[in-house]
Amino acid sequence: MKKYLLFAGMFSVSYIVLQIVSGMLLTMLYTPSVSVSMTSTLTSQVEFGSTSLIPHLVISLLALAMAMGITKRISRRRHTH
Repeated sequence: MKKYLLFAGMFSVSYIVLQIVSGMLLTMLYTPSVSVSMTSTLTSQVEFGSTSLIPHLVISLLALAMAMGITKRISRRRHTH
């Protein structure tokens, strides 16, 4: 039961960290275009862009791999000591 709780905790932490890091990278790399900003001021609507399932899936799979690796390392250290 401890292994499952450790895995769930590590997955949650990994997922949150990856979401924060990807959000920071997207914010740093974002460059608005002049045409979009001019049309958005005239219409008073804000467009946030489109969403896709693939980036969320990739982040989830990366978090899963990180959680599995960390859980295996922790369980190996417990068995060797």
